[in-house]
Amino acid sequence: MASVLAAVVCVLLTSGAAPAAEEAEDKCATAGLAGARISTSVELRHGDRTHTKIETDLTVDVPADWAYAKALLFGRESRAYIKAMACLSRPGPGQQDPRWSEWRPGPPEVTTKGGRVKVVQEAHSWVNAYRSAIDVGVWRVTAGADVWTVALRPPPALAGSVWERITVDPGEPGIETATPGSPTAKDEETSKLVWRPAEKRPHSAPTVTVSIRPSWQRAWAAQYDRLGAAGLDMLGGLLWTVTMSGLLLRAAVLYRRRSSLPPARLWPLARQKRVLRNLEWWAVTVVAVFVLIHADDLIRRYDQRPGAVWWLDDALIRGHVFALAAAALLFSFAKPPWRIWLAGALLMLPPLATMTFTEAFGLCQRCAGEEEWSASDLALAAQTTASCCLMALTVLGFVAVAWRLAVDAELLPKSRRPVGPGQRPRDRELQLRIAGPAVVVWTAAVAVSYALTEERNWQRATWLSDRWDTAYGPLHREDFAFETVWSASNGQEWILSYAWILTAVAVLAVLRTWRAPRPSPMSPLGDGADRLLFLAFFPLAVSIGGGHLGSALVEALWIPLYMLALYAVVAPLKRHAVLEQPFEISERPLAEDAGPGARTALLNKSRVFRETHAELRRLDQGLTGDKPPRRARLERTLDSLHDWPTSGRMARTDRLPAHVSVVDAALALGPKDNWWDNGVRGARFALIPGVPASVLGTWSNSVRGEAWQDTLMDLLGLPGMVLRILWWMSSWVGAGFVLGALWRVLPGRRGAVKAIPVALAFALPVAVDAVIGWFTKEGAANLALYAATMLLVLTVTGIALDLDTFRTERRYWQSRLGLLLSVYQMRYYSLQVAYLVAQVIAVISIWKFFAEPSSTPPAGDK
Repeated sequence: MASVLAAVVCVLLTSGAAPAAEEAEDKCATAGLAGARISTSVELRHGDRTHTKIETDLTVDVPADWAYAKALLFGRESRAYIKAMACLSRPGPGQQDPRWSEWRPGPPEVTTKGGRVKVVQEAHSWVNAYRSAIDVGVWRVTAGADVWTVALRPPPALAGSVWERITVDPGEPGIETATPGSPTAKDEETSKLVWRPAEKRPHSAPTVTVSIRPSWQRAWAAQYDRLGAAGLDMLGGLLWTVTMSGLLLRAAVLYRRRSSLPPARLWPLARQKRVLRNLEWWAVTVVAVFVLIHADDLIRRYDQRPGAVWWLDDALIRGHVFALAAAALLFSFAKPPWRIWLAGALLMLPPLATMTFTEAFGLCQRCAGEEEWSASDLALAAQTTASCCLMALTVLGFVAVAWRLAVDAELLPKSRRPVGPGQRPRDRELQLRIAGPAVVVWTAAVAVSYALTEERNWQRATWLSDRWDTAYGPLHREDFAFETVWSASNGQEWILSYAWILTAVAVLAVLRTWRAPRPSPMSPLGDGADRLLFLAFFPLAVSIGGGHLGSALVEALWIPLYMLALYAVVAPLKRHAVLEQPFEISERPLAEDAGPGARTALLNKSRVFRETHAELRRLDQGLTGDKPPRRARLERTLDSLHDWPTSGRMARTDRLPAHVSVVDAALALGPKDNWWDNGVRGARFALIPGVPASVLGTWSNSVRGEAWQDTLMDLLGLPGMVLRILWWMSSWVGAGFVLGALWRVLPGRRGAVKAIPVALAFALPVAVDAVIGWFTKEGAANLALYAATMLLVLTVTGIALDLDTFRTERRYWQSRLGLLLSVYQMRYYSLQVAYLVAQVIAVISIWKFFAEPSSTPPAGDK
């Protein structure tokens, strides 16, 4: 697989190069451009985005007698076209410096009219580099700590042309200084300045330089690539991981204290101890893994500081060491079968070889010197193989950890292999014959996408480079070599950024095996250890809160915020839950008789209750005639359904509250006999509405508007969309689990109403996130879309749980819709449909009129 990918890379590297057929031109026939008419503008857009966006355009109207005018009409891949376009927008033809910071919505528009050729170029970029020149079009933007400079850098070939109009729109708060200081026009509303050099000196190169003092939000975001900012970003991620791990360890302590209590266990003691030990060890392991996968990036930024010497082979060795150490931690925790160990050991060999014998593979830049070093075919093939092996090793370790956590808690079904008589089925074992091909296919797909995207980025950055020059090929090859080296650690960091999924599996494993046994609490909030772990699961699986201004420093705040939000909306409302209502006679809460026997009795009575009400409706409609004795009998039947036999302590019959029907009580129990099984059912039902919701969330994040260009140019953008869909699916499924687990203590008689508190617990931190986004002047419109979608998913899940409660009656109905009509009755059903339709309309309205993609700098920017 790696050799095939290396061949693909070599084809990409050689496809654009051609032997030099003619010597490069040194001049652009500038005499013929004296009559060219030029206009240009630049605009800085600060609002509703993390990084300021630079938008610029250049219009050049050249006379037809210019030597390269006709070449502008040639194909964009022709040498003549590239030479002509380089004269109009670059220092001249033959330049090989890639412009990684420049992005274009499309190729320049070339038209002919009246014997002249008109070229319109549009470009954009982001202010996301501290004290580095950002060249976009004919403009250069330099961002300092407090002051930014925007300078016009006209191509030498156009220095003597007629510059008709130069426009600078700095956005808020406006321009601080400007050179020359006498623009011909100024828009007071937008602070836009306009210069018309042709009115004073028609044949002189314009010099326009302006300085602005941006808001602190944009100035701070522009410095995210500094060493200090990178350190704060890593600290924020580390705080999030340490905070979550601390909660897990505290929950483990509470569980161990509870182990001395006498209630009978639901699981064998050995399995319980193993699952809890997994949680404790993983809480420590995930912190170490986080440090390993981020430390090399921080060290690299330190090496690349101004004035420091940075060597490719140092980055390779350091990246491989940290990556291999992180993978080794995953395998040591997972303790997979020996075949998986052997596969992991084999995958470690290529990275170990390239980091040990860098000079032999041609990867030692220090040995040859910075100027003399050039990437060879052997170097590319070796490092491509090593990077692919590291990716496969990381994915295999990830799967092995997830497998161990799930199997130890029997979250996966038992093996179907035959066992001896009287023996329990064995746990499933991770099979290399299944995991191996899956990992190879995934790694190959990611690697091919990575290579093709890197080639696309190279073509974008070098679209006006002279591809026929002998220096073009080595530069192309060197760029691929650098990217293959960085891909080792960056790819691992990308995969392990989803390690929270493993933490969520560890949490679910403990909740499954250590939940308080019977007499079981009504929800996980009824026991101290269960409550802490369950509340920690909510921000772990459902949270969408992130960093601001390009930093993850505040991410740890979302953990207590989501936990408090869930507890705050559920605990005070618990007394309004159906099962918390008291019996009429004994005044005990219904929850005390909410065992499996109560379910059977309530389901039987609910059927009679619904049939009796159906007969009464027919009587009211005059379909069978109104006979008072018959009506009285039906009413006595309904009254008797409220009688409830007590269990044990009282000999006389108790009665349900007058405002609680047997249908309400049955629906309040949920489809299963305990909160864990109800949570599992909720998670399964959330999968159905979660699929379109995941597509919607991924579309808004990765496809809509400017986000699609970012996805296409991100080296891991396309495979990242796949993981983004899985990320959203886990959020909806996690929310469904929370809804089902809290089902018995949530207020409301129908599932659509029970969904509101959980959706509100999700929406409150989202609202705080939106307020922070408003303060930092970042886009937050999509947050409303996510909150509305969460309510819709949970509403559908709640209705499905109501329907599943009466699944034993499914055989008596032609469709699920008929059963749902019977369970809800017509009045409730109409309200549910209207409520659901209103939510769909709200989601569509937010999507169409309000939600916008968050504008961020391209992830593949260099």
